[in-house]
Amino acid sequence: MLFVLSLQNGRVMVGGRNSSADAIIGHAGGVNVASEIEGYKPMTDEAILAAAPDVILMMRNSGAANVTPAELFAMPSFSQTPAATGQRLIQMDGLYLLGFGPRTPLAARDLMAAIYPEAAIPSLKTAAAP
Repeated sequence: MLFVLSLQNGRVMVGGRNSSADAIIGHAGGVNVASEIEGYKPMTDEAILAAAPDVILMMRNSGAANVTPAELFAMPSFSQTPAATGQRLIQMDGLYLLGFGPRTPLAARDLMAAIYPEAAIPSLKTAAAP
């Protein structure tokens, strides 16, 4: 799984280890393919292809998330990835996903359900997610 923070000026900014994106991916049972990068940094097209993410995670309502799955997976950075083959793009509200507050368990559960749609992930009994 790869968290994409932004796609500005043809540069893909991703969340590596010790980032809030890396933490929520781990809480949701995912594996961050950008774990060799520290924090939020650009990742080259070649590095993305070599990392072979099976899922792309982006924030909804951010500049990067204003792309459709078709647009994202047509980009050279992503077109030959397993995520493109499966059209696996997950978009979630940024504050909900990365805010690390009282709703974090819910966000991790919702991300887990999106990563593993075939699994029977039990719901948490709390307020509704945005």
